[in-house]
Amino acid sequence: MQKGVLFALLLLVCSAARAQDTVSVSYSEETDTLVKQRFLDRYENVFMTKVPTRHKVKIGLSQYYQAVAFPLQDDKILNNTSLQLGYEFKFLPAFSIALAGHMPFFDLNFPVRELVQYTVMDAQLRWFVGMGKRIKKGLSANNFSGNYIGFFYNVPGTVDHYDPKIGLRLGIQRRFLHRGFMDFSFSIHREVDKVECSTQAILGIAFGDWKKIEKAPLCDILLCDEQIHNQWKVRLPEITVGYYLNRLKAGVAFEQKISSWPVSLNFQLDAAMNNGFNFLRRKNNLYGVERDYQHLYSREKIVSFSVQPRYYAFTKAQQLRGKSRNGLSGLYAGLNTQYYYYKGDHGDPYRDNIHSEDNVINIGPLIGFQLRLFNHGYFDCNTSYNFQDYLKSTQTDFGFRTNITLGLAF
Repeated sequence: MQKGVLFALLLLVCSAARAQDTVSVSYSEETDTLVKQRFLDRYENVFMTKVPTRHKVKIGLSQYYQAVAFPLQDDKILNNTSLQLGYEFKFLPAFSIALAGHMPFFDLNFPVRELVQYTVMDAQLRWFVGMGKRIKKGLSANNFSGNYIGFFYNVPGTVDHYDPKIGLRLGIQRRFLHRGFMDFSFSIHREVDKVECSTQAILGIAFGDWKKIEKAPLCDILLCDEQIHNQWKVRLPEITVGYYLNRLKAGVAFEQKISSWPVSLNFQLDAAMNNGFNFLRRKNNLYGVERDYQHLYSREKIVSFSVQPRYYAFTKAQQLRGKSRNGLSGLYAGLNTQYYYYKGDHGDPYRDNIHSEDNVINIGPLIGFQLRLFNHGYFDCNTSYNFQDYLKSTQTDFGFRTNITLGLAF
């Protein structure tokens, strides 16, 4: 009897185990309901690396392309800048020839006919390093956005028979959006019988044979969706080192946004030094000829500290339209308050040395444009018309001050 019961239980257990193997498993697929996302290569869209270009006409501002240098006392930013008109074409995927003329800015009273005599004519042979390989790999088109090594020859003006310059240039050139371009370089060149090193920066607009492409939303390219409450800004230094001229300009700024308003406070400290031969704006008579500029050796130092309340226009309107803005990019207006200290000695071979020292307070309306570039770049350009009070005298006057900076932001 017991054996029969055990046998019956064994059959039940075996049946249950066999029943588990008969459970069916089914599979099915469902259509993905997620909307396909659009991923944008910011680098390609900003610098147009995939847009073929073989010819480019450039109009812009170029730094340190003068036949003669000017002291910092006369430098209102534009004085050591020139207007560039250039043309560049690719004759091989990795090689181009760049031709340009650079007409310097002096002041509004300088005759235009004499400016032509100071125009620097420049010719460069450029090798875009690695571009051939990038084109083969599909990472770049045949264009001018790349890093280059250039051999250049320029004739710095026709007056007083200034010697040509021959040298080597290491540079970075990029298209910027549809019509912009920028070119930053470090050059080593022969100045008469000495060697000089300097940095150059060129910014402007360009026209060429590229096809018009669909514009991507600007906030997909630039850093304007992230909410930035404050930022440190470090200006790229301007450097010239040589036997006849040594010059340095540098600056740092801190900008703090006020609450959620499109208002900020910008604190900026700039410094500059200059040792070398240059032309001081000063009436003089040399060999019976009246001249507006005199060739002198200058030693100069400048320190400037400014506080600027800024109101960023159109920020609220863009936010109401559903377009986010970080509040620290765009067109702005405000007030420039600035302390400016200058000390300089100018050597005159025919008279006593010219010594000057100024402590100046500037205050006046300000208008400008600032743009954050990617995560750690920025561009800031502003101009102000100021009442200027010279603290060590009763002298007062009015004048423009312009500030153009490009650098890194954190």
